Amino acid sequence: MVDLTLGIAAGLGSGLTWASSSILVRSLSGSYGVAGVNALRSLAGGGLLLAIAFATGHGAEIMQAPLWAVLSLCTSIVIALVIGDTLFFASTEYLGVTRALTIGIANPVLTTMVGIFVFGEAITPIRGVGIALVLCGLLLIVTGRGAGERLPGPRLLRGLRLAGLAALSWSVSAILLRQPLQVLSAISATAIRIPVGGLVLSLTPWVRGTLRLLRGSGRRDRIMLSMACLLAAGGPFVFSVAVQSGGVAVATVLSGTAPLFSIPLELLLFGIPPSRPMILGAVVTVLGVALMRA
Repeated sequence: MVDLTLGIAAGLGSGLTWASSSILVRSLSGSYGVAGVNALRSLAGGGLLLAIAFATGHGAEIMQAPLWAVLSLCTSIVIALVIGDTLFFASTEYLGVTRALTIGIANPVLTTMVGIFVFGEAITPIRGVGIALVLCGLLLIVTGRGAGERLPGPRLLRGLRLAGLAALSWSVSAILLRQPLQVLSAISATAIRIPVGGLVLSLTPWVRGTLRLLRGSGRRDRIMLSMACLLAAGGPFVFSVAVQSGGVAVATVLSGTAPLFSIPLELLLFGIPPSRPMILGAVVTVLGVALMRA
């Protein structure tokens, strides 16, 4: 029960950090490009994680990690960060943060099915109802966001395609992450993953000129980018803890609660008020989380 409680708390923390990161990256992408911001936050956040891992005595574990685990972690982060995150952040330009986040409902649905039927993770009837309520609550948030906010057909379809492909990438990545976390601690696994993802992304042609733009940036942008880097370190770590303690199914469902957190953030930063269905969705989601602890 202690492990499950930790997994649930970490899953919710992952949702909060992902919502915050999405808001920050969307705000910065107009100046530095989606891939550029993603590369900077991953390199800086990954470097910070690596330093913390060695400072806390996990250096030997990282250096002695099995080759298969390292390869699985590297493949996982390339799929999640280089492909998934980049596609997702691009989709926010078409859909907005909350709507794009809710398309990620496909991610926990797909990964939950794999967690149950492939890895044999136990899902009690009450916990199953809780997962269903979380997904229904997020669906209500999607419906609420659409009211009174029409997008042109081509923009909507492009945004949906990008967000859907991002969700598929995250699902595959979470599946690849499951086995390495059986032999490595969460902090060691994350300290291996994130720097590799940032390095691979920095080698792509889409990030050229980002450092030049950063040198000419203002104080506000640098503060926001620093926050994004910190979240790039914290978010994957708490997600790894969620997978390790709660299992793939619980971790991915709860990390999908990011839209629940993005509602007040969008209201605070962009002045976008929530609709009644979105508020109802928030209540249903919280109820589902409570049942998942049973």
